[in-house]
Amino acid sequence: MKRDPQRFFSPEQRSILYEHAEGRCQVCSVALSDGWHADHMIPWADGGPTTVENGQALCSVCNAKKGTGMHFSDTFTPRPFQREVLNRVIERIRERQECTVVLAAPGSGKTLTYQALATQLIREDLIDYVAVFVPRTALAEQCETGWMVLDANKNVRGLCEMFDSAKRLGRVRHRVNETPLTNPNEHGSGFVSTYSALVTNEEMFLRWARRNEGRFLLVADEAQFCGSAGDKEDGGTKAGALIEKLNEYARHTLLLTGTPYRADNKPLILADYEPDPDNPKKMSLVCHAEARYSDGVAEGYLRTFELHRTDARVSKRTLGDPDTGKGDSILEYNLSDDGDDLVPVLRDEKVWQPLVDRVVSRVRDKQKFNRAYRGLISCMQQNDARKVQKYLQQKYPELRVGIAVSSDTDAPQALADFKVQPMDILVTVRMAFIGYDCPTITVVGILTHYRDGGHLMQLVGRGLRVWKDMPARQQSCAIVAPDDPKMEGFLSLLREEQEQGLKLVDEREPAEPDDEPGEAVQQEFAFVESAVATSTDVASNEIDVDADELLLIEGFKVMADSGEDASKLKKILEMAGLMVKQAPTVPAPRTEPVMEETPKTERKQVSEINAKVAEIIRSHLYKRGVKPDSPGYQEAVTKLTAKVNESAQYNAAQANTVDRANRRLRAALAIK
Repeated sequence: MKRDPQRFFSPEQRSILYEHAEGRCQVCSVALSDGWHADHMIPWADGGPTTVENGQALCSVCNAKKGTGMHFSDTFTPRPFQREVLNRVIERIRERQECTVVLAAPGSGKTLTYQALATQLIREDLIDYVAVFVPRTALAEQCETGWMVLDANKNVRGLCEMFDSAKRLGRVRHRVNETPLTNPNEHGSGFVSTYSALVTNEEMFLRWARRNEGRFLLVADEAQFCGSAGDKEDGGTKAGALIEKLNEYARHTLLLTGTPYRADNKPLILADYEPDPDNPKKMSLVCHAEARYSDGVAEGYLRTFELHRTDARVSKRTLGDPDTGKGDSILEYNLSDDGDDLVPVLRDEKVWQPLVDRVVSRVRDKQKFNRAYRGLISCMQQNDARKVQKYLQQKYPELRVGIAVSSDTDAPQALADFKVQPMDILVTVRMAFIGYDCPTITVVGILTHYRDGGHLMQLVGRGLRVWKDMPARQQSCAIVAPDDPKMEGFLSLLREEQEQGLKLVDEREPAEPDDEPGEAVQQEFAFVESAVATSTDVASNEIDVDADELLLIEGFKVMADSGEDASKLKKILEMAGLMVKQAPTVPAPRTEPVMEETPKTERKQVSEINAKVAEIIRSHLYKRGVKPDSPGYQEAVTKLTAKVNESAQYNAAQANTVDRANRRLRAALAIK
């Protein structure tokens, strides 16, 4: 059948159709909104020409019912954000634009959005297939299984029942290197894969795209991780270049992102930027549809939050120079004032253990409302995660604690079990921060040093999704974190104080160079000697609770056996005309006397210094991409340790005095 080469009505033709219809749908007579459809009376798929004589103005509801001469009895009711995406993509296809960029907070329903979009495009004969790329295998599997309907025995009974089975998106299969990617006789289907698989099997995907040129929708999900020069599973920078190639063959590309920039703070692929009207030096993402965190709260599918921030007192030692007779010096400061040494601070048990204790406390509070509620703790590295797991098991033997780290072969099963088995806390590193949908998580502990806004939003997003088994207004997410300056920036981002929040990813301004070059200065060697958690305060969507107020409110909670959020209780007290700080009938919590630490033996001091040397060596390798699970890791550790020993003239066994151990420490700190 010969079809008109002009698929869509031109702007001039649309104006004529609108005038002929007098601004009303020509089927139901409702006033036409901005998203009205210029429809072919004789369907274009059946050879109908794209002319004014064959056109009519319809509302989106009547046009969807018309389809290609069919009535579809869908039960899917899109959220405002989802409807906006559907309308904007159709509009941009009509305008012959190649890409639609969508900025959406975690939990906004992006997966169902592009599945609904693919269904609409298939019904309008605009595409035959959908190709979806995601950053993680778990997300790919979720895309495939989320479109399925299972019976009581967990067997596939059919596909999503919210869309009329007469014509809808078919199976979307997870593909890695299997061919064919889609069955040629199964039009209306699709595949989902990872950015990493795209890089590994480049020619297979490009060959499929060339064969189906102009007849598929390309979806780049979590696009902030596409093109980043970091995680291997994200595919690296090559994945971004390959998505751009696939875009050349697609009918249209849908770019879904959680942040305006990539994870490495560079521009997103296929996206446009324009100068910010309030700050010309800053470029803002041009997005065509947006779902903010506040939209999710207002519409009842995302929870409010309560952020518990714990400060720490840090002691930093700078080693003296024996040649000049200058002794060691110690600088003490608050973590809330300077977060440059966040990694060693978070590794001090006097900091991370109180944070873990607070996670446990908040989980127990949440479980007073529903025993199924649980918590998630994200750590810096796998050995940190194992320490946290061991601490929880020893101090809280009654807790049901799980762990999921990439080196464990059963980690995927641990993630799956945590969703459905009776559990209390899951400890992980990064495995659960993208695409892990477990709405019973209501407490998130941040023991990671990552401070990229997108990473933190993805992590916190695990606890922001509303659980349908409980009323949305009764749910909130407790976030437990260290009180460093960039966490303050993330709070602003959550509260959508954009100007302040976006400073989260800014680096410090470099110091002004001296006009005249000075003499070479010997670099001072410094390290965090100790850190200890001090006070905790609370901030929610709307209200702040300082440390003193929190102590009093938590006293109230213990007396009343209450699990309510501290910020909510403060709000209730203020509404009742009570000032939290003026509660004379409630005694202030008793503080334990500060005990002086026992002096350390030389053996103990030497042992601690040698442990710091080993940590510096591991950290140096990690920063250069050599991780514990990397091939040749142990050999790299051995070589670097030998280099340190050679420079210091002592190995760990020979460094049996504080002076010798410090020489090894200086040698380790001097590694380039």
